[in-house]
Amino acid sequence: MLIRFINFQTYPAHLNMAIDESISIFVRKGKSLPTFRVYGWDKVSVTIGEFQKIEEINLTFCEQKGIRVVRRPTGGKGILHYNDITYSFSAKKEGIFKGNLFRCYQLISNIFMKAFYLSGIEVENKKEKRTINRSSICFAISSFGEICYRNIKVVGSAQKRWVDGFLQQGTIPLFVNRDFLREIFPESNEEIIKLFGLKELFNDFSEESFIENIKITLRDLGFQIFEDSLQQEELELAEELLQKKYDTPAWLLEKPFQASNSMQKK
Repeated sequence: MLIRFINFQTYPAHLNMAIDESISIFVRKGKSLPTFRVYGWDKVSVTIGEFQKIEEINLTFCEQKGIRVVRRPTGGKGILHYNDITYSFSAKKEGIFKGNLFRCYQLISNIFMKAFYLSGIEVENKKEKRTINRSSICFAISSFGEICYRNIKVVGSAQKRWVDGFLQQGTIPLFVNRDFLREIFPESNEEIIKLFGLKELFNDFSEESFIENIKITLRDLGFQIFEDSLQQEELELAEELLQKKYDTPAWLLEKPFQASNSMQKK
C-alpha cells in the first residue's frame, strides 16, 4: 500500500484540527492517498475530545494566559500541547485498514512500537479493551492499543470513524508543564504527578530521529512512502472548516449538548 507522509510543520491549534479533517475528507473521497501527518503547535494550546464537557477545562485561566483551546474531531480527553509530536492518520476502510476500531488501533500502535524500539525505548502495548477514564486528562490513564513505558503513557490516541473511512489523531509529549496542567484541569491534580514527557524520561530522545524511524518502520511493514506536502485544495477546505466549525464558539462550547440531542432523536 502506498502511503503519503507529510513531514513535521507547526500550525495554530484550530487550523491543525481543520487540516486533519480536510485531509480525511479528501482521503475518503479517494482524492488523496492514505495520509500520515506529523505536526506541532505554534504556541501553547489545549485540545479536548469531541464529546468532552467544556466544564472540565478552566477556560478563564486559558484566556488569561493566551492558551488556545479547540475541540478535536476525535474523542478522548484533554491534552496540553506545545512540546510534543502530534500525528494524524487518515485512511479508507479498505485493504489492511478494513477492520474494526480495535484492529485499526492495533495496526497503528504496532507502527509506533517498532519506531520506539528502533529508538532504543522498550515500550508495551495495552490490551484491555474497556477502561473507564474519569480524569479530564488524556495521559492520566491508558486504554486499548495505547503505548506505555513502565506504566507511563507515552502516546495518546483517539479515532473518528465514518462509514467509508477513519481519522486517528495522537500525541507524544516531550515535556509536561505540570503547573499549567494543574490550572487547566483542576479536577485532575492527583494524576498530574504520574505524567512524564519522553525527554524527561530519555534526555537524548530525538524527535527528528523518531520521525525517521516511523518512516523506516512503515517501509519494513511493506508500505511504500510518498513524502508530500499539503495540497492547495486541502488547505482551502481547511480554511473553510476553520471558519465554519473549529474557530466557532458553538463547536467548542456546545458540541456535547448537540451530540446528546442527536442521540435522543435516534
